[in-house]
Amino acid sequence: MLTVSDILKLTDVKNQNLPKVGVDFNPKKYQVFYLPVFEETAKEMMQAHKALKILKLTGKKSEAHEVVVDGQLWKVRGMGKKKHMDARRVRRMFGAIYMKAQAVDFKTIGIWCDEVEWARFATVGLHVAALKPSIFKPKGVLKKAPDVSLIHENFKGKVLTDVKAKIKQGGVVAESKNLMRLLGAMPPNRLTTDAYAQVINKLAKQWGVKVKDVSKRDLKKYELLNAVSLGSTHDSRLLMLTIPVKGSKTSTVVVGKGICYDSGGMQGKGSHMNSMKEDMAGSASVLATVMNLVKNKLKLKETTHFLLPLAENMMGASANRADDVWVAGDGQTVEIEHTDAEGRLIMGDAICYAKNNLKKIDKVYTIATLTGSCVLALGDLYTGTICNDEGLSAEAVEAGKRSGDLIFTAPWDMEYDDNNSPVADVANLGQKAREAGWIKAGLYLARFVPKDKKTGEHTAKFCHFDIAGSIDMDGSGAAHRHKGFSSGVGIGFLSELLAE
Repeated sequence: MLTVSDILKLTDVKNQNLPKVGVDFNPKKYQVFYLPVFEETAKEMMQAHKALKILKLTGKKSEAHEVVVDGQLWKVRGMGKKKHMDARRVRRMFGAIYMKAQAVDFKTIGIWCDEVEWARFATVGLHVAALKPSIFKPKGVLKKAPDVSLIHENFKGKVLTDVKAKIKQGGVVAESKNLMRLLGAMPPNRLTTDAYAQVINKLAKQWGVKVKDVSKRDLKKYELLNAVSLGSTHDSRLLMLTIPVKGSKTSTVVVGKGICYDSGGMQGKGSHMNSMKEDMAGSASVLATVMNLVKNKLKLKETTHFLLPLAENMMGASANRADDVWVAGDGQTVEIEHTDAEGRLIMGDAICYAKNNLKKIDKVYTIATLTGSCVLALGDLYTGTICNDEGLSAEAVEAGKRSGDLIFTAPWDMEYDDNNSPVADVANLGQKAREAGWIKAGLYLARFVPKDKKTGEHTAKFCHFDIAGSIDMDGSGAAHRHKGFSSGVGIGFLSELLAE
């Protein structure tokens, strides 16, 4: 069951039973036609389609009608105010429409698409909604996905070319999101650190991206990374993918947390252990971002190195313990206050590896399902971020808006930093662990970001993203995607930040 070859096969879009997304200007040829109506467009729609006048459309969200127009079923849905439709809402609207249409088993679906730019996010929403957990089940026959066309009377000529380009771009974004979502849903006894490393190596080769799989010998000095896996039969791993930019004099480092399973270590997680197979989502988000950048042929601002530290945090006779002290790759000593604060250990060492092996690091981004504290603070809507540079912080929020991700910025205030230890340079948990824990985790990681040896000031901009909530591992109330997969957050805003 689920060998590395099987995992790679599942991540191939050809095997995911996704709908073909087309473009049309005429809704009449489809088995069903969905017409989202907004408060601002209700009158316009009634004027354009006489059969709708009897409905007295308002476009309000409570509105839902089914009407037969020239023998064709039209499903008319009020969507509220169009001015509120951002990238995220567009993506979810099309995903929800697809989920409802799929449930009725329509073969051909037409959906009205108000704007050319919406085509990109519509395609993402459609393909994310179409991915089913049944893909993991070897038995059973998947029903062919229905064909979907985005409809607008102006989708002709040059506009048609533009829409097709948006659909193609959105298809790659969706493929990248679904890569992250599939990897996160893999059983942890199949996606071990070694299996995951093989998947990363093979995918990087497919994409033509240079990858360095760091040897065990070279990882010896990185005690934080190695310590996390001491209780596991699977060793820690570190891989670095690099996309060079010709003429680039500086570089960006992106680190994604790759805990293939998190039991909480010796101190455990209790009843919160379910879904901890997805504690590698940060690394999957980074890997999927590489896919999006390469396949969408996005030009990067500067040479970028993507570091994926992998480990399994288990219990055992040799496991990492509270009170242990380990030495990071840059010589800093770290006391273990809690074995469940393990993600920051492997990410800190990944940053150290970058410092030790790369020159002129300009920016460092980290992304992880890092803290329950962030879930308590922001729920499953927003990604929490903390940056040492106000300009970069604002840029991150704007990147989220463009990609359809909600990002909330925490204050950069060193008074929060109580990651203190009486026996080491730093502890892996704050003294008041329950208070602003997600901020303290970011400040802990910042200790490893390149600094000036004389002043102690950071020489690189740093931005950490906590997706513990926004990954929405449960997704029980999601009308726009199947339960069993995460939201696929991170690829969008990381791509926006890294590309020109």
